[in-house]
Amino acid sequence: MGGRSSKKVETVPLIDPAECERGEKKAKRFWHEEGFPFHVGFILGNEFCERYSYYGMRTVLVIYLTSDLIKWDDNTATAVYHAFTVLAYLFPLLGAMLADSMWGKYWTILSLSCVYAIGSGINMMSAIKPIGGDNLTVHAALVSIGLIVIAFGTGGIKPCVSAFGGDQFTKEQDNYRRSFFSLFYFAINAGSLVSTFVSPIIRDQVQCFGDDCYALAFGVPTALMFVAIILFVIGTKYYTRLEPTGNVFVSVSKTIWRAIKLRSKVPSKHRNKEHWLDYAHDGTNSQEIQEIKYVLRVLILYIPLPLFWSLFDQQGSRWTLQAVRMNGVMGDTVILPDQFQICNPLIIIILIPIFEATLYPFLRKKNINFSPLKRMGLGMWFAGLAFIVAALVQTMIDENLTLVPRSDESSIRVLNGANVPCTFSGNIYGWDKNPEIVGSGNTTKTLEKVTTPGSYNIEYNCAGTTGSVPVTLEHEKAYDLIIYMNGATPTAGNAIIRQTKKSNSGKAYISIANAYQDALKVSVKGDKGSGGALTVAIGTKGTYEEVSQDEYTIVAEGDPMSFEKLNVLTGAAYTVFIYNDGSHKYIKDIYENDVNLFWMVPQYFIITLGEVFLSVTGLEFAYSQAPQSMKSVLQSFWLLTVSVGNIIVLIVAETSLIPSQADEYYLFAGLIAAAAILFMILANNYEYVDEAMLNQFAEDDKSSTSSVSSEKSQDGDIETDEKKSKHGRANEAFEKDIGFEKNTKL
Repeated sequence: MGGRSSKKVETVPLIDPAECERGEKKAKRFWHEEGFPFHVGFILGNEFCERYSYYGMRTVLVIYLTSDLIKWDDNTATAVYHAFTVLAYLFPLLGAMLADSMWGKYWTILSLSCVYAIGSGINMMSAIKPIGGDNLTVHAALVSIGLIVIAFGTGGIKPCVSAFGGDQFTKEQDNYRRSFFSLFYFAINAGSLVSTFVSPIIRDQVQCFGDDCYALAFGVPTALMFVAIILFVIGTKYYTRLEPTGNVFVSVSKTIWRAIKLRSKVPSKHRNKEHWLDYAHDGTNSQEIQEIKYVLRVLILYIPLPLFWSLFDQQGSRWTLQAVRMNGVMGDTVILPDQFQICNPLIIIILIPIFEATLYPFLRKKNINFSPLKRMGLGMWFAGLAFIVAALVQTMIDENLTLVPRSDESSIRVLNGANVPCTFSGNIYGWDKNPEIVGSGNTTKTLEKVTTPGSYNIEYNCAGTTGSVPVTLEHEKAYDLIIYMNGATPTAGNAIIRQTKKSNSGKAYISIANAYQDALKVSVKGDKGSGGALTVAIGTKGTYEEVSQDEYTIVAEGDPMSFEKLNVLTGAAYTVFIYNDGSHKYIKDIYENDVNLFWMVPQYFIITLGEVFLSVTGLEFAYSQAPQSMKSVLQSFWLLTVSVGNIIVLIVAETSLIPSQADEYYLFAGLIAAAAILFMILANNYEYVDEAMLNQFAEDDKSSTSSVSSEKSQDGDIETDEKKSKHGRANEAFEKDIGFEKNTKL
């Protein structure tokens, strides 16, 4: 051991403990301060559930309003649908005021979400048949109340949720904030996509109270709304909750009113202010006045936008009713009419990333001027083109559409089940002058012939046996009158309401008209389903509702009758007419849906293109062209354009001035064309404002408001070129994004 050194070796740690401790603290700060706040996940979950609730209900709404529980006609259902949308986009103004002035965003969201859930519950109750029984007024009243309450709830929280989510991020977390808004937009579309697919399946595949289960179709959205509330409440202790600071919309309204009032007191010849808003200047509000001027420049561009929304929102009303009259059968798969609305969210989720990755970079590379206002104008033209395509599809549908009674019309058909020909006369269809002769087993030629509702007397003469039947025909209804053999005597039954409305699910109806010798117990059997035994008294009809497209065998129990198979097609209605000694005839009451549902894909694709160009770009444009303090005002007016657009549809639907649906589509295409031209004119005179300059102006103006305003008031000078370059020059942010030169308009 003597040659070995005993010098002590010092060990140096690979990681400094102090550095390690600093790293731990830094990691904690990253998650809790610098990273993505975990609690915004509760807000995103809340938004997904709320959007599922909203779109899940709205997807089946117009079909529900025309169902046997409500029985409103297509025009009334369309009007109510759009009236609901009007309210849903009006109430955001109230929600913003409550959040900014009184309750704050948190309590506004929580309180109005509870209101929303109550409205959903009322809406669900309207679809529970035992609650109102056969009293349609009860169901109609409940759904009306429910829709109003839902509109108040969803409209009130609409302007608050995304803004509340943005409040959860600090100034140092701008990148994460942008990611949040992308996730927020994804949550909206995901909720819409899933609910649009699932709700129609629940409605159609589940039966309750002997019909489509609207109660469950509305019940699931109601349950999801309660889940949304629970998710939101769970994150309460983690949220950043800012105190209300006052509503900008109210402040802006007061300033505008002050300007109008003070200007009206100045004689015309003494009005020397550069802008009418300058009359509201009191020496302390020059910044607000200047910011309102910027807002008004954008609001002028909003004038034609309601026409776009009047077309876009018809996807859930007129286009859904159009789909009811089309064939959704694809092999063994049936696509439901209301389910086809899924095209819009599906296409938009596909198009946005494609455009961002291909179209816009290509245009930038080629230095092609595709400015935001040009995109918006193109979006309006696309909407018009979509409605031209919809009109062409409607023309295809109308070629094989059964003519049925409209408002102030009615119809009756006579089925002759006697064993001899019968002659019909009376004060209807001109039979008093030209009686109609109908052979045994045939019907009068009045399937698509209408008359005025009222009381009539139908007389018959069957080989010398005569009789008379009084009938009362009601508005928008069609009737069948069956002549049958009562022993050896031809006898007339009572007028029976005939099916004139296509099934909301695209399925078919089979009715049994009995002119046999006695009551019949009839069944229908097919590979895709069977109808239970249906007892039909002599001289009456019984109906199997909503049978799938298939070949069916008719079986009359206890009677050795032989029936060939009935080939049932989607959307049709058939009468199996059994008469005399057991003979039968298949009569088509409503023609089948012979236009495939996928003919609607082009119109959905085109209008979704319009949405991408106008809606997505429009929000981005408006936000970049207004000062920070005025962005909520522009958001409120953007939502207001949606509301006004739906009022336009409501008026057109309720007036019912255009009987042809194809012509109505052409009308809307013409209106949007006029709006697009107006928009192009307004856009051509617009100069882009640099968002950075708006923010810089706000900072500079804090120290120079009084002097600048005073100088302008006294001299009435026009702004110098230097000032214009500061406040109204071309937007460099947009130049960088889309590659157009300064001072380029549109």
